[in-house]
Amino acid sequence: MAPRFTIFTLVHVLTWLFEPAVAGSIATWSTGLGAPQIIMQDDATGRIFYSLCNSNGTTPVFPANVSASFSFDSNLTPKNGTSLTGVGYADGGINIAAMWYQTARDQIAEALWKCDPTTGHFVAAAQPNQWIVSSDQPINSSTGLSAVNLGSDSGYRVYFHDDHMATSILRYTTADGWGVDGNISQDAVRTLPISAGFTDTSKITVVYGKGPGNIEVSTLQQNGEWAITTFPTPLNNVDRDNDNTTTTFPVTNNTAPEDFTLNTTSTVNWSLEGWDGSAKGIGLTFNDDSTRNIFYIGNDSLLHQISEVNGGWRASSGQSVQSWPTADDPNAQFATTFDFSRNQAWIYYVSGGNLTQVYQSSKNRWEPASTVPTFNDTMVTNGDNGLSTGAKAGIGVGVGVGCLALLAFSVFFSLRRKRGRQEKKQAEAEAETTAAAANQPHTLFPGSPAPTYSSGVVQGQWVDGQWMQAQPQTKPDGQWQERYSYLPVPDQQPMYHEMPNQERAHEVLGDTGRGELPTSHNELEEGRQEGRP
Repeated sequence: MAPRFTIFTLVHVLTWLFEPAVAGSIATWSTGLGAPQIIMQDDATGRIFYSLCNSNGTTPVFPANVSASFSFDSNLTPKNGTSLTGVGYADGGINIAAMWYQTARDQIAEALWKCDPTTGHFVAAAQPNQWIVSSDQPINSSTGLSAVNLGSDSGYRVYFHDDHMATSILRYTTADGWGVDGNISQDAVRTLPISAGFTDTSKITVVYGKGPGNIEVSTLQQNGEWAITTFPTPLNNVDRDNDNTTTTFPVTNNTAPEDFTLNTTSTVNWSLEGWDGSAKGIGLTFNDDSTRNIFYIGNDSLLHQISEVNGGWRASSGQSVQSWPTADDPNAQFATTFDFSRNQAWIYYVSGGNLTQVYQSSKNRWEPASTVPTFNDTMVTNGDNGLSTGAKAGIGVGVGVGCLALLAFSVFFSLRRKRGRQEKKQAEAEAETTAAAANQPHTLFPGSPAPTYSSGVVQGQWVDGQWMQAQPQTKPDGQWQERYSYLPVPDQQPMYHEMPNQERAHEVLGDTGRGELPTSHNELEEGRQEGRP
């Protein structure tokens, strides 16, 4: 009986280690401590896998099996097909990850993790480490999600679509906890992906698709309003008084949904190649001069880039298939992150059955694309663990039966030897985090400690075995005020600075208390109260 039990156990261990994954929603962010962090949902099981959090250099290690997957509370499990977003920061040299996703009840949840630098695996950063942050706020059942980390004082912002497909904000600060912060646009858009980023925390940019043929951009202004433009076809200015006068104003987050109309009489001499409004992802990066770049994978399965040029937007030349390989699916899932101080950008999507890294190493220099490794190749010298081809991209291990048996024996006995030490270590860690959580203010979500740096700004990273400090983060050179104190297309939609910023208090219940935030009161809320859609 003993040999049969051992064989069964070995098969179980092999299944646990090498269970294939199916590529779904992807998110990535800069960690400040090494390679970018990747998370990806398995469409088949709903699990969310992550890259090893101690990955060095510029390319993460992504095992893509349950050995590197998050464990969620049963009542806060991510829904299958959820959008994913996250931010990371260093706390005492430890990689901290905050991620957001949608639950089966369509609420937005947060989970907070910390890295075990020895194993590269994430463990709970607090007890508990998962919370609902959207309370009863109406959320679109398939909303896009994008988050930014504004630092220890300003906290997090999570952008999402409400049930009317207007793009809205969840705000977190250490002083007030979580709350709803109004709309950045009242436009009922027809596409779901969202991407947000910044180089200056007072000038955040959020991009999302308006529908077939056009992309919409919301840019935070110094007066607190969001200036809204679309391209290639611009928006009509708005007669806010509805008095048929010649006085019109540019479109902002205070513009009513019915006033979002495209200026179809304008001269437009270019189009969004491959964009039909069905893209499953959209990306935003910044260069060191604060120039913005938008990415998408079109219905042609190709990666496309739109760049800011002289206050407007223009399509950029594509790269070779060696640098920008063809995605396995049209309108494919993908994720982007960036380090604007070094003009670096990372893009991840499935190509040729493999999770692939597209990497911009410096301004306008794209390196040959590479398959994201599934193991630390400084320790293991052979094997391929890439995504399989076909309608479902599976991840497996192509090794012989003899190698699997040897590896299984090694893993089995290694796990048995280490189990006692791991359980002891986990118990000690849980005791520490429980004690720490007990000392937190009861008016705040315990799982949202103040982040220690702003996302999009990398403090440093490992390069060729050496730690490289990031450049000092100062205001970029160039015409910053002229560039962003008005709308990106000044000749079409000049900025208007005299709109009142009305405020109203909204409350969001949390696990440990209630947080109040001043929330921008807008015309959409008034319209809903009056029965307008």
